[in-house]
Amino acid sequence: MKKVAVILANGFEEIEALSVVDVLRRAQIDTLCVGLDRTLVVGAHGVSVESDILLDELKEYEFDAIVLPGGLPGAQNLADSKELGKILRLFDDNDKLICAICAAPMALASAGVLKDFFTCYPGFETNVRKDKSGYIGDKNVICDHNIMTSKGPATAMEFALEIVKELNGSSSYESVKNELLYNCL
Repeated sequence: MKKVAVILANGFEEIEALSVVDVLRRAQIDTLCVGLDRTLVVGAHGVSVESDILLDELKEYEFDAIVLPGGLPGAQNLADSKELGKILRLFDDNDKLICAICAAPMALASAGVLKDFFTCYPGFETNVRKDKSGYIGDKNVICDHNIMTSKGPATAMEFALEIVKELNGSSSYESVKNELLYNCL
């Protein structure tokens, strides 16, 4: 069974975090909420989530992927974390899947793991890269090597399903997508 860490920092975007956790668990992917620096993490809109573990308890070798929800100031808290930066570099060194949505791609840039192409919340691209190089604004999800990025709250379901496809394959992706009535939209 695949295993994923979803990193929660105070001020995270609830839709982006909880949609991913829910969809991955539906796909039978062992998904843990990992508190950046506290067990009880409060989202940007006041929703509190109790973490399964703290970041300093995360053992990179036990996980297949890591997911960073956006939201502010959550994404800035992720980008400012030296410990998270070190973990992201370990994931990258081992060619493991690294996913970030909305404002969170700036944490990938900060850690030095962002590849050539990315997407993020529209208008936030200069916070990721000052010169906007590699920014693709007309796609909801971008995969570049082992890095997956997405735009924001409304793209969270598509983002989560793409993570399922990457980790579990097309059959699991189609099954969960149909169960969620995603085709009916």
